[in-house]
Amino acid sequence: TNTTHRSPYPRQTTPIPMAALRASREFDVVVFGATGFTGRKVARHLAKYAPQTRVALAGRSEDKLRAITEELPGNVGVIVADVFDDEQVADMASRTKCVASLAGPYAQLGLPIVRACVDNETDYCDLTGEAHFIRASADKFHAEAKSKGTRIVHCCGYDSVPSDIGALLCVNALDGDVAKIDYHAGKAKGGVSGGTIASAFGVLELPSNKIKALADPYYIADADGRGSGDSSELWGVRRTGMGMWAGPFVMAGINERVVRRSASLLKWPKSLRYHEHQLTGRGIKGLLGAIALTFSTAIGIAALAIPPLRKCIRNRFLPKQGEGPSEELCQNGHFVSTLLGESTDGRRRVKVTVKGKLDPGYAGTAVMIGEAAIALASSTPKPDAGGVLTPASALGTALSDRLNKEGTITFTVENK
Repeated sequence: TNTTHRSPYPRQTTPIPMAALRASREFDVVVFGATGFTGRKVARHLAKYAPQTRVALAGRSEDKLRAITEELPGNVGVIVADVFDDEQVADMASRTKCVASLAGPYAQLGLPIVRACVDNETDYCDLTGEAHFIRASADKFHAEAKSKGTRIVHCCGYDSVPSDIGALLCVNALDGDVAKIDYHAGKAKGGVSGGTIASAFGVLELPSNKIKALADPYYIADADGRGSGDSSELWGVRRTGMGMWAGPFVMAGINERVVRRSASLLKWPKSLRYHEHQLTGRGIKGLLGAIALTFSTAIGIAALAIPPLRKCIRNRFLPKQGEGPSEELCQNGHFVSTLLGESTDGRRRVKVTVKGKLDPGYAGTAVMIGEAAIALASSTPKPDAGGVLTPASALGTALSDRLNKEGTITFTVENK
């Protein structure tokens, strides 16, 4: 029987050993924003593939939440929590080991959830792709979360698990002696949801000084381990180490910065160069594709920089928040990406291949954050292992191991 849960536990305010605190929680994972497009997919993934995990769905509408639980097997809880109600949010955070937040745009809605999780020593993961939100989260909560051993883990979906965990596997295979890593996005099939579009357009609405700050390649890196000398995204046409042509990759802006935050937190070499590209193929066809991709990307960015045109494009041609691709497209989607790492002396190379059997942005992303949430809920970090983290710095190869075992998203490592 699905049940509604309301406030049986007070907000955590007294110090209790972490192991005892976590063991007493009513739920393992709470999916906040469960009525949204991706939230529903995360709920289904947890119910199907982790039936032993104690799950609750949270959001504003009890009726909508209950309708989703009726479609799921097992005893799934319902928690009514409005992001603008601090008491409801604190109550939600106090009753679970981990909150998986699917409620965006995160720059508008995310910080109260992070605040409640840090207050209650509750682990947290999300799907943000908003660098300015991550910067704000780190500035406000990194020190406190670290002192409490609470893990706040951003970017646990297609941005940026393949990039971040793939880079970690490259570094590990080279025993930390790494000079550069190149991420090559290959063929992919999938759709886009209104929530992602809302987040992207939120960045475009930022004041000019904040947009300028976002251009810093180390914008979200931790100050103690910040690298130096790496450039921002590499634009233009290039020939890759795979013998293919490539152009700019639309997700490089967030992925590269997440990997550089991992590098700063995990103390990878400060001279590490990390960049992402979109493969377009071999020969003349690949070259022409890279040229076309570069020009179309530049034109698109220029068009979106004009407020009236941006508004017209969003309202007339793009899905609304809560909408997303068809179930058929989600199930028939796929992606493949390849990371090439090289040692400082150039003598050792490693190849990491990341493959997904579902639409990467939604069905695949639901698997990634679902497995990240389970990994957080099923482990207790060391006292000094908390903070505002990345998938690689929080979960490491435990996440790739879980994903490989589940089978939808796989990572393979080859020494070259």
